[in-house]
Amino acid sequence: MDAMDMTLEKNVTLNAQSAADFPAGYTFRSITREEGDLWEKVMDAAFGDYQAGTFEQVMVDNYSYLPERVHVLFDETSTPCGTATAWSQPWRWGENEGFIIFVGVIPSHRGHGLGTSMVLQLCDVIAHRGEQAVLLNVDSDNLPAIKSYLNAGFLPRLTAPGEAQKWSEIFQQLNVEPATYNTELRPPMDNPHPPRPYLLELRAQGLNVL
Repeated sequence: MDAMDMTLEKNVTLNAQSAADFPAGYTFRSITREEGDLWEKVMDAAFGDYQAGTFEQVMVDNYSYLPERVHVLFDETSTPCGTATAWSQPWRWGENEGFIIFVGVIPSHRGHGLGTSMVLQLCDVIAHRGEQAVLLNVDSDNLPAIKSYLNAGFLPRLTAPGEAQKWSEIFQQLNVEPATYNTELRPPMDNPHPPRPYLLELRAQGLNVL
């Protein structure tokens, strides 16, 4: 089978602290809207084609955007080197599930588990929002990332026919025992468009939006 976009999930609670272990000197924090250029630089180095203005178009003009949800990782010289975002898409996944998106590390900092550490830190952020599960997507060819997420407590979530077979292939390629997971098909809701007003607009009206 060709490469597929695979979904993984992890249950989270306020009482269980995730083991987000960053190497000495690294700092992972949320960024303000005015710091959007830091996100653009990391995303461009990690994936390419993220120019000035992309942050406003992709992140700010989005239902899920709130400044504290977008995080950037800085190295010991305070240079941005990674990013991950604690999104929320209730119109697709339900009210109780957060979604981690835009996980990227610049090439010179890869191979140190930084992506997984960022994801685990955001699991705690999502738990404090009151959501009970965290979802993320990863390309089926990205075996190192899949193995790291499985080791971090994520499990496969089947969202489309054929994924169970693909997961069997992935476990064989990783040479690990197949994980025990829910084999029920649980696709996102057939509602691609989020509601209005967006969260940032609600907060501007004085409402307390997590």
